[in-house]
Amino acid sequence: MLKIGEFSTLTGISIHMLRNYDNIGLLKPEQVDYQTGYRFYGEKQIVQANRIQVLKSLGFGLKEIAEVLINDTQDNRMKSFLINKINVKKDDIKKTQHQILQMQQALDELEKQYKYTLTVSIKRLPARRVISLRGYIKEFNEEGLLWDRLDRVCRANGVKISDAQYGIAMTHSVDFEKKVIDVEVFKVVEHTGPDIDELRFSEMPEIEAAVVAFQGIYTQIGEINSYIYHWIMENGYKISGKAFSIYYISPENEPNPVNFVTEICYPIKK
Repeated sequence: MLKIGEFSTLTGISIHMLRNYDNIGLLKPEQVDYQTGYRFYGEKQIVQANRIQVLKSLGFGLKEIAEVLINDTQDNRMKSFLINKINVKKDDIKKTQHQILQMQQALDELEKQYKYTLTVSIKRLPARRVISLRGYIKEFNEEGLLWDRLDRVCRANGVKISDAQYGIAMTHSVDFEKKVIDVEVFKVVEHTGPDIDELRFSEMPEIEAAVVAFQGIYTQIGEINSYIYHWIMENGYKISGKAFSIYYISPENEPNPVNFVTEICYPIKK
């Protein structure tokens, strides 16, 4: 039998870690003197201790190691655990390589002094029940006319708007030559119902989107749209739907445009 200090020296496992292994049931001493608290290990346990060290060096966690070594069937279990761990590591390598490519892209953009570098995030946007109004305007700064009409018709018909105090706008098409911009504006509602006059109830599905959140005036939106499109193409995504803007702080609740807070969202897929 070996005292815990001797066993620690022979296996390269610290006394502190051996006590931890004992507490979690991974490697329990063969004998314990309950009067003195001394732990004693058998020489055969050196084999198990070494296997634990090897598995740790391969990246297995203690819970995984316990599963591998359980019930003395480690050889059969080891094969499946190694295959699974290899697949996990391969996935980790792919993720790391993708992150390195994104960091290199960001570094290149910083050197080119791109204003919106490191502003794009990938988000899972929740499904929303909405009511919307779609109409034509001549200039983007006329979008407020659509919001006014939406609010007016909602109030006249008793439509209950959700407590979420933000609006969503989607541009369907733009004809600069004819000065015709097809825009739809949305408000989140608690319940959908039959369409009312020019208003339409619908549900925006849950989507994955490339998003830029920014504070300030709306004249930035054109430049941000160009940057997001560039980012999506450079990072191996495809646009899978129409872009839209979410207005969190807007002319509806803030007079100073410097304080506006907006998210530009592009539905995407790999």
